[in-house]
Amino acid sequence: MVEKIKIKNSKKLLNIAKKIIPTGGQTFSKGTHSFSEKFSPSHAYKGKGNKIYDVDNNKFLDFVMGAQPLILGYADPDVNKAVNNQLKLGSTFSLANKLEIDVAQLLNRLVPSSEQVRFGKNGADANTAAVKIARAYTKREHVAFCGYHGWHDWFISTTDKNLGIPKFNERLAHPFNFNDLKSLKKIFKKYKNKIACVIMEPVTVSSPKCMLKKECNLDCKKYCKINFLKEVKKICIKNKSLLIFDEVVTGFRYSLGGAQKLYGVTPDISCFAKAISNGVPLSAVVGKKKYMKLFNNVFFSFTYGGECLGLAAAKACINKLIKKKALNRIFKNGKIFKDKLNRLIKIYHLEDFFSCDGHPSRTVFTIKSNQVFKIPLVTKTFIQQELLKNGILWSGYHCITYTFNKKDIELSLAAYEKTFKKIIDIKNKNQNLKKYIRGNLLKKVFTRVADFQAASLKTNVK
Repeated sequence: MVEKIKIKNSKKLLNIAKKIIPTGGQTFSKGTHSFSEKFSPSHAYKGKGNKIYDVDNNKFLDFVMGAQPLILGYADPDVNKAVNNQLKLGSTFSLANKLEIDVAQLLNRLVPSSEQVRFGKNGADANTAAVKIARAYTKREHVAFCGYHGWHDWFISTTDKNLGIPKFNERLAHPFNFNDLKSLKKIFKKYKNKIACVIMEPVTVSSPKCMLKKECNLDCKKYCKINFLKEVKKICIKNKSLLIFDEVVTGFRYSLGGAQKLYGVTPDISCFAKAISNGVPLSAVVGKKKYMKLFNNVFFSFTYGGECLGLAAAKACINKLIKKKALNRIFKNGKIFKDKLNRLIKIYHLEDFFSCDGHPSRTVFTIKSNQVFKIPLVTKTFIQQELLKNGILWSGYHCITYTFNKKDIELSLAAYEKTFKKIIDIKNKNQNLKKYIRGNLLKKVFTRVADFQAASLKTNVK
């Protein structure tokens, strides 16, 4: 444990960056919104496995993992080899490349909704392309959504980060709550025959509710004769709207076939990114032929759409996930960690304040509303600070990788235990956590401007 993280070089680079790069970086979830300025490191130097090294040579166990794409860990040797071999041949060509076929065939084999595939470079690309297809097919404009779907106008217009976006976008996008069919039915009733699609994250912090059980078991296919996702699909079919699963987070993390495979619900179109290629930029829109053929006329074309480094990475990543049965290992270690962390919370009688929730492959540390620690961002800033001092890079969730092991679990739990002891001491002294924070407070990336906040936005967004 160190009382103060070395940030001399990070501080210097951040000061330079702020002068020439708006906000000082490229992604909100990797900048001063999500890491406490004046205390946390700001710039990485390298990563290996699930460890990150910053420019001041601090080493941390990384729970953020590049905002979740690094399913195999930093600098995976098999992915690196595939990318390096392709780089020798070329990365972008004047013609299509066989890698497009190879990866598309892999997706068609693994993902239930995949009959045809188009590639992009990030999750927002894929989600927006899918929405365009739905609008083209149904000849409708309104969209019902649940979750975080990227930076494009149709979605981000519904938040307070909506500068520069024509107002009509906000009038066409309508949020509903995860596991709340009534909130979705209200949208269809209000905009009868106007909803082009429902686009949603199939799993958020919560699992889909089952009509037979309060929440789906993780091995739930044998239980879920009637579940939330299946009911959403029924509503879409009844109203002739398309169902789109945003599997940017869940795909190739919760299951090789995505959450749709895990929960037995096949959407019309699905979107993948993040874990598909272990951090090398790639996304994919997959779906049934009768919808995907509209890409012949729906414009989704750009120079790097068939860039080969991302495709080579995806081919290597997916094949390694299959060969090593990596998701089984990730799930097992993630479950051990989640169970032990919740046990630790109970031991220290902090159940009213905290919990570790979500799928074991990617859990979220929930800070509950309470009268003792009244401002969640203050509590989160303090926890981040204390975990950093104990060798953990954290921004609210735990992104488990193939390289995560027993030693990492022990290190993480020890760091949390020290943090809990400090919190209890401060609580018993009836003092404010803010007094003990060394750097700047963390900030929200955005807030919803609709009349309610979608429950799924409890998750961290970038």
